[in-house]
Amino acid sequence: MSKLGLIVAIFVFTVSILKPVSSSANQLNSAPNDDVIAGIKALHRAPEKEMARLKTLLDENKSAAKRHEWLYLYALGKEKRGEYDEALSLAESSINDVYASSLMQQRAKLLKAKILSRKGEMQEAISLLNAVKQWSMNYGVIQLNIGVLMTLGAAFENIEESKLALDNYLSAYNLATQFKTQVPPSHIAGLIGTIYLQQSKFQEAKAYLNEAYEFAVEKKNTVNQSNVAEKLARTELGLSNFKTSARFFNLAIKIARKNDDTALLAKALLGKGEMWLAQDDTAEAINTARNLFKEASDLALTLESKTVYFESLIALSRLALSSGDKTRALEKVRLAEEVIANEKLGIPHLETAYLKLSILEAFGNEQDTIDALKQYIELNKVITESLDKSRVQIIRTLYELDEIQAENSDLKAITQLQEEKLTLNQQRSFLLAVITGLFLLLSLLLFLLYIKRARYQRRLERLATTDALTRFYNRAKILELLNAKLETLENSANEFCLAMIDIDFFKSINDNYGHKMGDDALRLFSHIARQIFPDHVDMGRLGGEEFLFIFHKSTERQCVQLLDDFRKLLKPAACNQLSEEISLTFSAGLKEINSPHTTTASLEDADKALYEAKETGRDQTVIFKCL
Repeated sequence: MSKLGLIVAIFVFTVSILKPVSSSANQLNSAPNDDVIAGIKALHRAPEKEMARLKTLLDENKSAAKRHEWLYLYALGKEKRGEYDEALSLAESSINDVYASSLMQQRAKLLKAKILSRKGEMQEAISLLNAVKQWSMNYGVIQLNIGVLMTLGAAFENIEESKLALDNYLSAYNLATQFKTQVPPSHIAGLIGTIYLQQSKFQEAKAYLNEAYEFAVEKKNTVNQSNVAEKLARTELGLSNFKTSARFFNLAIKIARKNDDTALLAKALLGKGEMWLAQDDTAEAINTARNLFKEASDLALTLESKTVYFESLIALSRLALSSGDKTRALEKVRLAEEVIANEKLGIPHLETAYLKLSILEAFGNEQDTIDALKQYIELNKVITESLDKSRVQIIRTLYELDEIQAENSDLKAITQLQEEKLTLNQQRSFLLAVITGLFLLLSLLLFLLYIKRARYQRRLERLATTDALTRFYNRAKILELLNAKLETLENSANEFCLAMIDIDFFKSINDNYGHKMGDDALRLFSHIARQIFPDHVDMGRLGGEEFLFIFHKSTERQCVQLLDDFRKLLKPAACNQLSEEISLTFSAGLKEINSPHTTTASLEDADKALYEAKETGRDQTVIFKCL
């Protein structure tokens, strides 16, 4: 499968898993709590001890009924160690074990998908995740659903699709907030805040990272506390809150030193140096930043991952360049080139090439500058062509292939001429190349601004047609859809059903428990409705606790059954999620539309049926019958 095809498949899969499931769900089972959950907790508390215990159990019990559980837990431990091949084999053995329950098979499939995504085998991972997602929704296993969403988020992060990763993390967070599970919302909040930080959306990042930080403090988890503190420090730096940023950087540094966490310590020192430069340009600030960068560089040099070491070298090079020390700047950037020399070409290589170009330009050597420019342009071309991003395809459509080839040919000719002799013609060619590059960059920026504006416009359209609390269509939109359906009916005789729904005694919930509880009741009502009703049902909020549902491909009998299934799920969910004293029920008036009607007449008929349902006992569906 091509890279573009993979992106399309991921997008289609993400859309498909967000569709409401059918009414075949038996019941909500938000958080299974069994021996497997206990084993997972034991792996977190004492991984080496638990792995040794599991190995002993597997070696001594070749046909035990619980062997599939031990295989799953042992595979989980192997995955956390990064031993993916062995973990994959163990997970498959757990799936195929004859004693494995349906839930255990789905757990093992989720683990298998996670391992496959880490190995880069996205197509098979997506297929597995789709199957587990459908199963978890059909059987109401919320915790498993959350696991799928978090696995998807991590997979999308690995291929740098932050928008899709964020969507899945937010869905997981909302489920973890609404239902009590083994996964705390605050853990997911840290993942969400990290992506917002990467996108420079500092206000959003701060809200979620604060939640994750408070949870880590409450649980006295210093490892998580220090990691989140470093991210909060960078967030506060982005908001120019320098005092708060310094406090969090100092906290992260203190805990990292105590825990002997070299990686975090180097990262926090690097961030603190950036903070000093951001708030002041005095000699003291520059000297302090230089010392912090140097300490971070020395620490990161010993780490297996060279990311922080590379970032430290780049920071030192930029600082030297801004201070006028061109020689040191060039020395550091060349060290940075060596660090990433054997890695796959990417943004760090482009960043290094551009910084090197700036340094050589400062030296004033035109020939070296021209060579560096050539290197940067060629590198940019290679990286752009290799990026697994949909935006690359968009950029390529802006300029025809022959134009790109012509520009590359011109560039090569100009470069060859510059290498032979630096003349006035070469200088003009160089200037022309710079102007052309700036023009292309400006064109790209304008196009990206256009895309951003289009996305913003679509978001405004969604806000204008959606009820913020329930995420149903608002009154204007649902009535517009009804009117369009009635107009279609006149031409095609396409019958459909209309249901007007009113939550019973909703005012008493607001009066007795407060408006927040009322809002929670409306959110729960809409959440269960989106799970129960198929995708050919349009759902809208007319106002308050009154709703209008349009069933496009259902008979009266099917509609009544769907509404009854909805009612059966809503009652226990309200008892569990809102209050044991609250019985969340609704009355519905159903009208089958099989002949031309006006919008007003259709609503009046459905309203009459709703009135009858309320007058004759509520918590029921009444079908409108013509006299």
